[in-house]
Formats: sequence, structure tokens, C-alpha cells
Amino acid sequence: MTARPEGNPLTQATPPRPASILVVDDDQRNVRLMESILKASGYSVLKAGDGEEALRLVESHAPDLILLDAMMPRMSGFELCQRLKGRYETRLLPIIMVTALNALEDKVQALEIGADDFLSKPINKVELLAKVRSILRVKALQDAVERQKAELLASNNALVRMQGFKESMMQMVVHDLKNPLASIMGNAQLMLMQKAQLTPGRLEELLQRTQESARQLMRMILNILQIGKLEEQKMPLRLEPLALHQVVQENIAEMSGLSARDGIGLASRAPDDLPPLVADRELVGRVVANLLSNALKHTPAGGQVVVDARQEGEEIVLTVSDTGEGIPEELQPHIFEKFVAGQGDHSGRMLYDSGLGLTFCKLAVLCHGGRIWLTSRPGAGTTVFIALRRQGPPARSWEAAAPPAPGASAA
Repeated sequence: MTARPEGNPLTQATPPRPASILVVDDDQRNVRLMESILKASGYSVLKAGDGEEALRLVESHAPDLILLDAMMPRMSGFELCQRLKGRYETRLLPIIMVTALNALEDKVQALEIGADDFLSKPINKVELLAKVRSILRVKALQDAVERQKAELLASNNALVRMQGFKESMMQMVVHDLKNPLASIMGNAQLMLMQKAQLTPGRLEELLQRTQESARQLMRMILNILQIGKLEEQKMPLRLEPLALHQVVQENIAEMSGLSARDGIGLASRAPDDLPPLVADRELVGRVVANLLSNALKHTPAGGQVVVDARQEGEEIVLTVSDTGEGIPEELQPHIFEKFVAGQGDHSGRMLYDSGLGLTFCKLAVLCHGGRIWLTSRPGAGTTVFIALRRQGPPARSWEAAAPPAPGASAA
């Protein structure tokens, strides 16, 4: 019989559908007899007068059981049974042969070609229903085994994919961490080798580069450590009144050396008279730092990175805009997800790395009850928008980001 649906018990008020039985016989009197017996017992009945019609019904309605007459014109019940049992899709479809033949060799033939049982004519109601119930019980167990097999196969495939994904992403994260660490080690080695010849200006430059690399490394490590807490809603918020323009200025001051070295303009247009917002200063500061770092990374020399902010009703909207290569359209819907990577130009150069910085930004904004989105056009730069409530989060919000504000659709 058909298995009871799984899931939430509250959704199981609807009873399971009755088992569907296909009766195949060229004698309509036999069909009507079996139909009346089966329907009276609560089964759903399909009818076919020959083998070809039966095949079409099997394809379109997928019955739970077939009662199959052995002797029919054009295609015998034996031939139809053999065809159905020989196909992978219908190999487990139970078939009861119904025959007026009493010879032992006919019954043996029916079983050898795959029939699950047989009935002799004239039909006995008690015997018919007993065999139908027995066969359907077996089918319910087979269906359960097939479902479990499919679920196990899907789970195994998912685990294999996840393992491969995990290994490749671990390589990406290690690669990302290696870059600032290599810069720190290189600068330290250079200072040791040239300590006697270093001028104060050159020493200050090397120390500044080392500090910038150390900050970048620390941001990446904190992103890795805290993303899990944010996803599991275990990151406590230390809410306080916050002047957003001050946070922006602090981060711009920290990155001014990096932007000057790479020939990138870095400026803030955030007004200092914006009303304060209630937020976690550390998290908001790291969001701004991640966005600035990401913008500088993807902006070529001679480009510009600008931070702006404005009040819109009960929200403060912060924007970080760059004049870099932009984000390919196929990556834009996924750019805030973990481990998004892709190529941004025809050279094959990897422009988008492990993506943990933007993932951290998304989770940190969402835990404030805010919104984050972006607009981007390849070759024309990217603008990331963050909207935070002035009064702070009404409650810990971990739902998906709300739709972008009007006029914020992708360019």
C-alpha cells in the first residue's frame, strides 16, 4: 500500500491516497467484476482492454499494482509482464497474473518471467483481496527501500561534493592568508638586511606597509572566526550610540597609506552632522574596513574609492563606490555568499577570491536588522549599499536581506 507521507505531523491531516490498481483484461465482464470488488474495498481502479493500452496507462498514471489477464489478443499477458519486468523503471511494479489456465507449466512460466503471484478464474473475492493486500504490503516496503536508497545516494553525492568543495575552499583561504603574511615577512627581512642603509623615510614606509598587511591579515582571521558565530546567531551585539562618519574617517586614515601607494584616490563624503545610530561599533567598523579593502583591491591605479552616507527616514544608508573592473553579472546574485570566486576579465586572472569579507559584511548587517545590496557594471565599477536602522535592531534578525530600496536595482 502507499506509504504514509513523512514530515511535520501537523501537515498529515490529509489521508494518503488509495492504492491505484490497473486491471487489464479483454473481457469486460471480468473487468467490471474486479472493479466492483476493488472499489468497494477503497482502491482506485484503472482499466485497460489490451496490452498497448496498459502500457500507456503505466506510463501516464504509474499504478501500484497490475491485475493482468494472461490470454489476450495481439499482446498476451505473459508478453506484457515480461516487457514491464525487463524495464528498469517498472521492474518493481507488482503484477498478479489472472488466468483460466490451470496447467502447472503456465503458472511456472508466469512466475519465471517476473509475475509476483497469480489468480485463477473464476475470481474468488476473498482470495483476490487477500493477495492484493499482501502484494501491496510488499510494494510499500520496496518503495521505502528505494526511497532510502535514493536519499542515501543523494546524501553520499552531497558529501562527496562538499568534501571537494571544502578542500578547494581551504586552498583558497590559505592562499588569501598567505599574501599579507608574505608581505609582512618580506618587509621584515628587508629591514633586517638593509637596517644600516635605511633612511628614516624608507623605514617608516616599510613599517607602514607591514602594519597594513598585519591589519589585513587580522581582518581575514577575524572574518573566518566570527562568520560561524554570526551564522549560528551566537555573536553578541554591544550596542551603543555611534557616529558613522567617525568610523568611516578612522578606517580611511588606516588605509590611506595603501591607497596612496597604489595610486588610488580614497575619500569620504559622509557628512558629520548625520544623527547617530545605535549599533555595535566593532562590527560596523569591520564592515566598513572590509568594504574599503575589497574596493581598493579591485580598483586599478588612477581609480577612485568614495564613501558616502545619508539619512533616509529611519535608516542611515552608507555607500562604498569604486571605479574598478566591476562584478560579472553571473556573480552578482551570489557575491555575498561564502567562497564565491570567479574571473573578472578575459585574461583569466582571479579577481574574486574566497569572498569571506563580503559574507561577514552581510551577516553583520543582517544581525543589526539592516540591509545590504550592490549595483555593478563590468568595467564601470561597483557600489555597495548598507542600510542600518537609526534606533538599532528591533530584535535579533537573521532572515534574508530585505529587497533593495527603490532605485537600487543593478545597473
